Amino acid sequence: MLEECFHYLGVRTTGRGARLLGYAHEAAALQARHRRCRASWRPHVEATHKALLVGAASLPNPGGTALIVGGGIAQDLPMAQLLTHFERIILLDIAFAYPTRRLAVRWPERVFCCLHDVTGVVDWLAKHRRLPQSTMLNPPQLPDLLPRPDWVASVNCLTQIPLLPIDWLHDQGEDDGKLESFGRALMEAHLQWLSAWQSPVCLITEIEEQHFGQSGELIATIDYRPLLQAFLANAKCLADWAWCLNPPGETADGSWETRSVAAYGRG
Repeated sequence: MLEECFHYLGVRTTGRGARLLGYAHEAAALQARHRRCRASWRPHVEATHKALLVGAASLPNPGGTALIVGGGIAQDLPMAQLLTHFERIILLDIAFAYPTRRLAVRWPERVFCCLHDVTGVVDWLAKHRRLPQSTMLNPPQLPDLLPRPDWVASVNCLTQIPLLPIDWLHDQGEDDGKLESFGRALMEAHLQWLSAWQSPVCLITEIEEQHFGQSGELIATIDYRPLLQAFLANAKCLADWAWCLNPPGETADGSWETRSVAAYGRG
């Protein structure tokens, strides 16, 4: 708990709405979990590094600008190696940890931190405390970046995007069925957001969740492949791997969780 409080003090967010929905706390908790689960998460982090470098190396023209979505913690980003492929890297997220913001100091004029809510609805949710109209999610809102990115990567954030908005709306008494549809709409909007840049894309995402009980029995699975079907029509699978997200002993009730993760490149 003390470690999370320490990390929390170093988090910067897009504003009051993001803090109200819990993004600063989540960023601090994620930093603590990265340290606590270091051994279990190491294969996932290394696989993410490798997939990003494969995606970057596949571009016909090196240099230019990379936009990396979900870079607020940056534990799963091989920054030094990526900078051999790009002149500049823009990290984009709704919250940034202090160590990540230090990357812009380490590599001035080459690494930038852009605070941005890719959903476009967090401040609205904080103010109105109810489900937004579906028209608010589309078309996706692109930040005004100059120069425009030559490569866009979404890193381990697609399935995380709905979690805090759904938790917030659940606490406001919204119907679970409507929240499930809303969560799917947020993920679909993110995929459209990526396509809207009209640049080569690298998508690293969970494609399936597996939930196990204390004795190891499989309790439930969630399959995200149908959601990805249209986006991946012209994409190439760069790699896939398993991630023990919540290893045994991490949760209070003794349950544990794994994820199937895949990286895709689309030009």
